[in-house]
Amino acid sequence: MVPERYDFPCARTAGHPAGAAGLLAGIALILLVLFLPSAGLAQLAAPKAGSSDSVLARGVHLVEDPNPETFGLVVDLSGEVAVRHEVLAEPNRLVIDLENTVFGGSSAQGSTRAIGPVTGWRAGLFLMGRSRIVLDLNRPFLVQRTDFVRQGPHVRLVIQLRAASAEEFARRVEEDQRRRLASRVPAGRSVPRPAGAKPLVVLDPGHGGIDPGASGPKGEAEKDIVLAVARLVRKQLEADGRVEVQMTREEDRFISLSERVTFARNRSAALFVSLHADSLFGEADVRGASVYTLSDRASDAAAARAAEKENRADVAAGLDAPEDQREGVDDILFDLARRETRLFSQLAARGVAQSIQKAGRLHKTPLRSAGFRVLRAPDMPSILVELGYLSNPEDLQALMQEAGRQKLAQGLAVALLDFVLNNRIAISAKPLE
Repeated sequence: MVPERYDFPCARTAGHPAGAAGLLAGIALILLVLFLPSAGLAQLAAPKAGSSDSVLARGVHLVEDPNPETFGLVVDLSGEVAVRHEVLAEPNRLVIDLENTVFGGSSAQGSTRAIGPVTGWRAGLFLMGRSRIVLDLNRPFLVQRTDFVRQGPHVRLVIQLRAASAEEFARRVEEDQRRRLASRVPAGRSVPRPAGAKPLVVLDPGHGGIDPGASGPKGEAEKDIVLAVARLVRKQLEADGRVEVQMTREEDRFISLSERVTFARNRSAALFVSLHADSLFGEADVRGASVYTLSDRASDAAAARAAEKENRADVAAGLDAPEDQREGVDDILFDLARRETRLFSQLAARGVAQSIQKAGRLHKTPLRSAGFRVLRAPDMPSILVELGYLSNPEDLQALMQEAGRQKLAQGLAVALLDFVLNNRIAISAKPLE
């Protein structure tokens, strides 16, 4: 419902002081929202119930101004929330965080339709208690002001954007980065497994929250499928009772690639297994599961493309573009540990591929390698399993049906148990520093 009258609270603003000109531009944006509701409109599904205190986001509107130097973003909310925004470069993005906010539907929405300076956008859950909107920009734009416009129970967050020079945008990127790094909490140190503890297997369902991953022809989301399979694998492993199982995420939320690896290393995992499902539209005949290990050079062009796509998950979710970082010390012992870890990873990958072959169908090249960021731990065997292709009807049917998932989960569990209990020689109880 569009309110008939707006109270424009100028005192409740953020960003640059706009003055009289900014106030007039803000009023013009409100008028655009009122009289051009279909301009760049993207309605979201009815939100799922969150906690009683959660604010519900009901719609995101991109509002194109006749003046190419200004642009508007409007978010329909059930109440006012704390708003934080920042810009990122390479590629240029505007990130808007809404505290204590829940998006509807599958908690991730977006569009690749270009409108004004925006070439695409995504919205959804980023952290527990925080939702995020990411706008991909084709030229520098900054937030000029934010306002809440209310009548009765209806609230709209109105964000006015303005064009900026490349130099001003770069300065703001540096300022936002310094502020973000200053507030970052140091990663916890690894905790060795207690003597006699069961070996730990960490399952990593890919994507989540604002990052849906690949999609099927009817909107089937990779993040939902891999989470469902991971839960079934965990159930199988726990029923066996000989290993401990933990998951990097147990609900629909976003976790960065580095956090996934840190989660497993800090717990001294015996094996890290990242689960994914690809999509190659236009190549519906490509099907079957693949198992990846880490390598500096991809085994083939398709593996290189897959790694590049998965490695951009953080960028899509509004995080800094990843920088190559040293993951250990540069000495002989570290290099030996890293080589041994890769050998163990390849051993685990072969076992998983053989087990999947009995439970389902493998890709024509089932054992592959590439530079996946989640596989770069130097002291923890790590594999990435592509469960199949959502663009292939047979694969999609198997991954969407409970019977198909169960069969796949059973095969994965058998292989993981065999590796952890029988074929893995412990490298170290504590990750090397």
